[in-house]
Amino acid sequence: MGRINRETIEEVRAAANIVDVVGSYVSLRKRGKNYQGLCPFHGEKDPSFTVSDEKQIFHCFGCGASGSVFDFLMRTRNIGFAEAVKELANRFGIALPQARETEQAKRTRELAERLRQVNELAAGYYNRTLLDKNAGEIAREYLRGRGLGQEAIEDFQLGYAPKSWDGLKRFLLGKKVGMNIAVQAGLLVKKSEQDGYDRFRHRLMFPIKDMSGRTIGFGGRALDDSLPKYLNSPETPIFHKGRTLYGLATAREACRQNKQALVVEGYFDLLAIYNQGIRQVVAPLGTALTRQHVRLLSRLAPQAVLVFDGDEAGMQAAMRSLELFMRERMEVRLLDLPEGMDPDDFLAKKGREAFEQLLKEVRPLMEVFLDQSLADYDGTVEGRLKVIRTVTPMLRLVDSRVTQEGYLRMLDQRLGVSEEVLRAEFDLGKRGSPAGSTGRKVVQEQRIPVWEEEILRILVHYPNWIPVLEESSALDDFQGKTWLEIGRLLTKHYQEGGNLDLSGLLMDLQGDQLRNLISAWAMEVSPWREEVAHARLREYLEGVTSRRRRLEDDLKRLKEEIQAAERSQNVTLMAELLAELQAKKIALLAGKANNEANLSEGEMV
Repeated sequence: MGRINRETIEEVRAAANIVDVVGSYVSLRKRGKNYQGLCPFHGEKDPSFTVSDEKQIFHCFGCGASGSVFDFLMRTRNIGFAEAVKELANRFGIALPQARETEQAKRTRELAERLRQVNELAAGYYNRTLLDKNAGEIAREYLRGRGLGQEAIEDFQLGYAPKSWDGLKRFLLGKKVGMNIAVQAGLLVKKSEQDGYDRFRHRLMFPIKDMSGRTIGFGGRALDDSLPKYLNSPETPIFHKGRTLYGLATAREACRQNKQALVVEGYFDLLAIYNQGIRQVVAPLGTALTRQHVRLLSRLAPQAVLVFDGDEAGMQAAMRSLELFMRERMEVRLLDLPEGMDPDDFLAKKGREAFEQLLKEVRPLMEVFLDQSLADYDGTVEGRLKVIRTVTPMLRLVDSRVTQEGYLRMLDQRLGVSEEVLRAEFDLGKRGSPAGSTGRKVVQEQRIPVWEEEILRILVHYPNWIPVLEESSALDDFQGKTWLEIGRLLTKHYQEGGNLDLSGLLMDLQGDQLRNLISAWAMEVSPWREEVAHARLREYLEGVTSRRRRLEDDLKRLKEEIQAAERSQNVTLMAELLAELQAKKIALLAGKANNEANLSEGEMV
């Protein structure tokens, strides 16, 4: 199906009442304005799943699942957006216009489909060979030695590529598959214009599936020491190692249910954990984690747990991934395996109970990073500066102010550097009291992040006041990255439609975190009467913008004091005032600079 235009999507959404659609899957009971039922996305005894007929959205207060009617169908049926639109259109009798497809787009789509078909044929061939009484015995014996049996073979469609140079080739030719397409799929290696040979030989085969469960490539583990240990399919139009995770389709639902994705380094680590009944596990394909990997993970669960080898290489791999998770605003923790053990070793020796205990003790990866950075601190001024310069880039990516405060206190205790000095060094946008400031100003600084959140909550309940936010220019002074992003989304949607269509807003959001937060606000009973909410909104907007005005007043005062010090030739005082002036300028410019940097790639930061 070609690309569906926006008008058709809106027509389908308007026709597909969310209460009717959800009611086909969940028993709903009316509770006030909304409907409630047991959440279909996680096990619960008391209903926390709420559907709003008025706002055309759903939200579960238990697991956080939320969104529009399309989001509900996508999660319930494990289908993509286009499939959800098509299914609802069919159900409500709406004809979908077929967008005209260019010849190039058609060729690309048809090639991708053919490559998937050929890979599916190969996966079946390898799997049958593994299960063959004679041909697959050596591979089955190897699996038994790793503690893996029929369940792993079936669930992951494991296979065996025999020693033959043309076993798969002959099979594919028998299925009328041309050599060129088999070469394009990475299954055969071209020897001449008319001939080729099997890429994978004498290897245990791991079919690599896309999100929908279709085979797009392979990984092969050599069963002969003379061969390279692991071999993956080459990059193809449908297979990219940096965008694919092994076990994705199998782990998808378990990740959603557990609100967690375990990330391991290899096929057998994954299978060892899966073999213990822990299903929410995926693995990169012999590469370091990429930003695309993290984005995939963030769609599955709010939290990732890295289960890497318990050695220096495993720790370094975890540390390299920290920035990726921070930039994607995904919570990431580290499971600490004993030195020299990988997940497969640990489970074989210690068992599931010990592994689950380690899962309960996982630590935030940022905390581990700070510990690592402080490990070699020698107590010198130079050593202190080195630590600060190492941790500064990561601390700037921490969005939660509470979390930032905790990390600053940790550094204060370990380095002997006050939080005020650290704030000034990091320029985290939440400084404490500078020299000469009053206690009232400090309290105001601490309230700003709370005010930003409350402004947005009020506007979700009373969207007709969004123009008040725009007129105040308060968004330019927002310090919280999350609140800034939500504020921009609210104003954008209001400007486009003249009102706030929450269902449409949630439909446009790519990440679950913002969607869940906004839908939770929308579903709560407004804590304010309208006149009280309006007064609070004005008060909070004044509080947010007052920081900029205070800084501007301080700049004016400092310039006058510098001129006076210059006239009196007080060099020491001039130096102090110039340093304070520079700090104020940085503080004034930081919000604007951070806003531009955070949104330069259209990211949710």
